[in-house]
Amino acid sequence: MENLFLESFIKDHLTLSERASKVIEASILDGSLKPGTRIVENEVAKKLGISKSPIREALKKLEGDGLVRLIPRKGYIVKKMDLKGVQDFFETLYIIEPMAAKLALRKKSGSTLEKVEGLLEQMKNSLKAGDFNSYLSVNDQFHTLFYEINENEWLNKIYQMLGKQKRILTALSLLSRDRISHSIQEHQSILQAFKKGDGRLLEKAVKFHLVMFQKNILDSHIVS
Repeated sequence: MENLFLESFIKDHLTLSERASKVIEASILDGSLKPGTRIVENEVAKKLGISKSPIREALKKLEGDGLVRLIPRKGYIVKKMDLKGVQDFFETLYIIEPMAAKLALRKKSGSTLEKVEGLLEQMKNSLKAGDFNSYLSVNDQFHTLFYEINENEWLNKIYQMLGKQKRILTALSLLSRDRISHSIQEHQSILQAFKKGDGRLLEKAVKFHLVMFQKNILDSHIVS
């Protein structure tokens, strides 16, 4: 996590609190900071070489984004998701994710198909290289691409609201190499259905991927 802190902090022309917010957020989204982990302001400030004041501002922003929670007399922790929260989250994904993929078929072209195929290939390469962060990033791009292809403004807005929480859950879900291997197979099924242009098969493949995603989260006992 320390390398991520330093590399991310150097980039971008932002205020200190904005930079700190981006760095902490990135560590939460890639799973480096797991749900329930206490964020010690002094430690973060020391790693970034700044005072505690911008860290406090950053944490207040992240609290507003729903990524951290303030515990009286203890400070901030990475927010945990309870069972109902997970169920509500996936109920929403079950509605919009298959729909987004199916709608993307209307805009399917040689170019879009090439992009989907390219992302799946990158995921396989990341797995071979053992690059977990790269895999997470490309996995996110794979699913986001279907929303971008269909150009539905409202679906995109909803997905943006869910995107950060999904990234956290994905990172936690994929801690097992077996799960990553199965995930690759599930993405392959999504790609094949998209190539065929079969909307029903595509919806089925996306739903199965979500079912396995949710099952892995619940089986891992990371939800309180």
